[in-house]
Amino acid sequence: MTVVMIGNPNVGKSLVLNRLTGSNFIVSNYAGTSLEVSEATINLPNRKIRIIDTPGIYSIFSIGQDQQIIKDILEQEKPELILNVLDASNLERNLMLSFELKQLGIPMIVLLNQIDRARRIGLEIQRERLEKILGAPVLFFSAVAGEGLMELMQMLQLDSLQLNRPSSIEPYLEYENCQECSLQCTGCTGCSIGSESCLGSDDFRRAEIARYTAQLVLHRQSKVQRYWIDKAEKVLDQPILGTIILLIFVFLSFFLLLKFIELSEGPISAILNPVNIFIENFLASLLPDGMINNILSKAIPEGLIIPFTIIMPAMLMVSFLMSVLEDTGILPRYSVALERVGRLFGVSGQAVIPLSLGFGCRTPAILATRLMPTMAERFIVITILSIVIPCAATIGVMAAVITAFDASLLVLLTTMLAVLVILGFLLSRSMPREEVFVYELPPLRIPDWGNVWKKVRMRFAGFFSEVLPLLLVMNIIIRGLMESGFFELFYTMEGFTRSIFGIPSDAFVAVLVTMFQRYLAPLVLLNASLTPREATIAISMISLSLPCLPVMVMTVREIGAKGLVKILALGFITSFVVGATLNLILPG
Repeated sequence: MTVVMIGNPNVGKSLVLNRLTGSNFIVSNYAGTSLEVSEATINLPNRKIRIIDTPGIYSIFSIGQDQQIIKDILEQEKPELILNVLDASNLERNLMLSFELKQLGIPMIVLLNQIDRARRIGLEIQRERLEKILGAPVLFFSAVAGEGLMELMQMLQLDSLQLNRPSSIEPYLEYENCQECSLQCTGCTGCSIGSESCLGSDDFRRAEIARYTAQLVLHRQSKVQRYWIDKAEKVLDQPILGTIILLIFVFLSFFLLLKFIELSEGPISAILNPVNIFIENFLASLLPDGMINNILSKAIPEGLIIPFTIIMPAMLMVSFLMSVLEDTGILPRYSVALERVGRLFGVSGQAVIPLSLGFGCRTPAILATRLMPTMAERFIVITILSIVIPCAATIGVMAAVITAFDASLLVLLTTMLAVLVILGFLLSRSMPREEVFVYELPPLRIPDWGNVWKKVRMRFAGFFSEVLPLLLVMNIIIRGLMESGFFELFYTMEGFTRSIFGIPSDAFVAVLVTMFQRYLAPLVLLNASLTPREATIAISMISLSLPCLPVMVMTVREIGAKGLVKILALGFITSFVVGATLNLILPG
């Protein structure tokens, strides 16, 4: 039997699927997590059930990529059952989609997920009355605590036709309520067509049905115990105070990240340096003397050790911080708090989601730009991600250069902020924003540490399984170019690089190397002899340059080769302008 799971964003569909099937899906606490459809299978005593998780939507009749995915699934898969997941603490908003799904004529089970939170905020739901109104069985469910799981399992073993019942909302619904809603929503002044025709708007009618149904089945307790997390949510949702607190979180997170890298570098180096020496000596003794020996005996140890000493600590901490922000519901609050800032760049505050993900790894962040409502906004966010936002690996390189050469962190951060503002402003003027987005904030939650660990593990494992082999190959190629004398051509440009950018030619080579892979920059840069001023200019040019190879591939997939060419051109211009400008304004 095929079951399709449908619901609003942030109702916990993926977590329900985890609880139901035991599958390890990524569960994020912001709208649009399930942009790609996920599947899982459960084996019950009398049947095998295939469950399809779909993107979160507010209406199946709207026009959009997510809605089209669901329509295609319903048409092609012809499911025997719809599992409609609702947020029990936000019933009125969720019921609109339930009435739309009921119109499809497919048997349906309604899961009132997060029922534990609904009780905590003083909501009592009359389940039997809601079942009668919807014409479908309704279950109280908590994906976190497991409440309602056994009852759902038993219901899935029934014939789906037994679950199909007629809806009985009409006897409860008064015509005057629909009329009032229609007049208010449309601003109707009473034209000659008549209010009956105005009621032809299905959206307004469903909104009124959902509102009236919620009134019938919901009872709010007059006295509700306030928990600390509810008080914290109220504080964070205040426009000024909440924004200040969220910005403090950003600075604390960045400080924690740099401190973690600094503290972990010593122990990791102490453990891995002997391994590095062993691999280098082993390869040197195994291979015959010559260029191949010199290349492989240095490239392979560097390609294996550098990711662990420089990249791994940053990747681990960023993955942890991002997972906590997602699971607690703090991340979407950045979207609302920074909405006005986003307008300066021609994007909605929702851009903070992919931009924040970019601090961990920009490749999945490129995918997250599908959350943006227009292609113009997607291009702006992808451009900023590719040129300005430092991923965990770039942050690791930044920290290593700052530590090794005493480069100025203040100058680096100020430069990055200035480029962000200028680049965003120019892009927003060339691509005016087309529409405004409305956000629905999920409740503030205590993170599920098991889920946080799954996210960290998946991001961490994916990074090393996909990027590490590429890094190793590219490292061998770069070492080969170095041993062959290819870079000697650039070393002859010492006068040019010092006069224009204020850096030696070997540092300029490190900037050019980032065209292929940012992880390779320290192979050249950390071996150079740089003053603090030179190191500051060099790391600024590296941090504000080109996207790495995986990001280039994802960019072509998302916005096409033409979009990538534009971003590469902007990256070259930005990097060289930054270097020349810093050379002019920084004291010698």
